[in-house]
Amino acid sequence: MQQEERRITKDYLKKLLRKEFKLYYTTPELNDCLYLHYKGFDKIENLEEFTGLKVIYLEGNGLNNIEGLDCLTSLKCLYLQENIIRKIENLHMLTELINLNLSDNMITKIEGLEQCQKLQTLQIKRNRIGLNGLSDLEGLLCLTNLSVLDVSDNKIDDPNILDEIFLKMPQLSVLYFQNNTAGKQIQHYRKTLISRIKTLKYLDDRPVFDDERRFAEAFAKGGLDLEREERQKYKKEQEEEHMRQHQNFKDMIRKYREEQQQQQEQQQQQEQQQVDNGSDNEEPSHLSTYNTQSNASDARSSAQQSAQHSDKQSDNQSDNNSRIADGHSEHRSLDGDQKSIDGASEHGSEQVEINVIGNFGQPTQLDEID
Repeated sequence: MQQEERRITKDYLKKLLRKEFKLYYTTPELNDCLYLHYKGFDKIENLEEFTGLKVIYLEGNGLNNIEGLDCLTSLKCLYLQENIIRKIENLHMLTELINLNLSDNMITKIEGLEQCQKLQTLQIKRNRIGLNGLSDLEGLLCLTNLSVLDVSDNKIDDPNILDEIFLKMPQLSVLYFQNNTAGKQIQHYRKTLISRIKTLKYLDDRPVFDDERRFAEAFAKGGLDLEREERQKYKKEQEEEHMRQHQNFKDMIRKYREEQQQQQEQQQQQEQQQVDNGSDNEEPSHLSTYNTQSNASDARSSAQQSAQHSDKQSDNQSDNNSRIADGHSEHRSLDGDQKSIDGASEHGSEQVEINVIGNFGQPTQLDEID
């Protein structure tokens, strides 16, 4: 890469915004994040238009100085690891800074952070801090909100750092301090730091659990004997807690079974009530069916009787009609006979006997007609 290309020029930034259009707005002040890492830059410059930046990545370059960041007053995260920076400076305008990474540089002293009162995380491992004693770390004392500190792999060799620095940091909860000579000079290093730093939740390579803190505090008070006693006490408490939980589980199962049994009994009672109610409702139904059948039988009988009566009336009517027809016929015969009788009378005939059938078929004997 040529010298011209190793600088953060305005033309370079303009081309970057156009090229990486999926990451950036072409208007500089609208961007809140800027990636300038591993580009080989040796100077921070021309960022005046990026006033809205909250995060900037500048790691993996060849930066010698911290500069050109005064305009980034909204910056919250600054990544400057893996450069060749020798001094912490020019950060007084970054009052909103929360996370600062300066690992893998050539810094010898923690300083220049007085205005960064919101700083919560400082990573400054693998530098040269501690060559001049604890004065190299006094800059930490002004950071009252600092909770995460990584000063591992430095040159700190004074064991008094615990009392002079760490215990004066009220929010310290995560500490990486391994690979410093001072750690080897502090007797029972982990137990001592855990028991002394009450806010500590994570030390070096693993978290600090409540039981470990309890044993460490017992060790600090009475040595191994008190720690051993505390461990036995803790074990007994755990067993009792386990038994209590087991009993609670058994009680829960028993209660569940009782509830299930009660529900089953209630369900059976409801089903039985439904069966009983169904039986009570079925008796009137049978009676109604019987009455309906009886009424139907009576209706059929009445219909049959009516039909028979109608048939009888029809037969009687037919008989009457037949009788009437026979009467008319007989009447005609009678008229003829009367004429014959009249004729016989005229001729002085003899006695004639005539049978006449009335309307009901009864024969009638006529007297002799003179």
